Amino acid sequence: MVELKLQNVTLGYWRRPVVQDITFEVKPGEMLGIVGANGCGKSTIIKSLVRIIKPYSGDILLNGKDLSRIPRRELSRLLGVVPQMPLLPSTFTAFEIVLMGRNPHLGLLQYEGKKDTTIVWQAMEETSTQHLASRRIGQLSGGEIQSIVVARVLAQQTKGILLDEPTANLDIGRQIEILDLIKGLCLKDNLTVVIAMHELNLATQYCDRLVLINKGRIHCQGEPKEVITEENISQVYGSGNYIESHPLSGLPVVLPTAGSSKKNRGNT
Repeated sequence: MVELKLQNVTLGYWRRPVVQDITFEVKPGEMLGIVGANGCGKSTIIKSLVRIIKPYSGDILLNGKDLSRIPRRELSRLLGVVPQMPLLPSTFTAFEIVLMGRNPHLGLLQYEGKKDTTIVWQAMEETSTQHLASRRIGQLSGGEIQSIVVARVLAQQTKGILLDEPTANLDIGRQIEILDLIKGLCLKDNLTVVIAMHELNLATQYCDRLVLINKGRIHCQGEPKEVITEENISQVYGSGNYIESHPLSGLPVVLPTAGSSKKNRGNT
């Protein structure tokens, strides 16, 4: 199992803070969504959880241990990541990319075996990407590449998954498929999932809790009904958005009003 905790963490680049004094935790079997306007620091938080960047201050703990002290190989067996803009070799096939997810489980100079191949095919079946197996990455669309990267994380078989805008390049049908898959695995396998999203309505419907970031700080956090309110959305995104209840789930849905941005500019 994986439990993540951030305590009074400040992050940034080139000595310039991007997010400041953030504190939250996520436990096994929970899907936590990080939401907020563009540039608020959602991706920065995800990067800190895989040690791409180090905190200026505060502590990031994984199962009670300082994240920075966990060996890379051990960390890659615990956490898998779906980055926002994956950089992949264009000449590799989709199957080869997904097979890379097995690397943390291999010994020095050890090659993939039948078990690894079976796991990879299963991951590609779950993500509906088996038909792309022999195609090269340079021949795939952005949405297809994103699905392949999700398959790679599933093949990695970690107990924690970090996703940075995983549905950004997908049509609505594929967005639902991928989020249904991640949510189902979260519940079935007791996974710890942290997902940064700009689609508020998708985040609300799938995440157990939300952390709403505003200007680099946590504006509020809690269950979707506690976070997605007209007051909070107005303060973070501006006026002109209305909140209604989803007719099936009863969870909040954000409804924008056309022309509201012009009215907002006129009042500033």
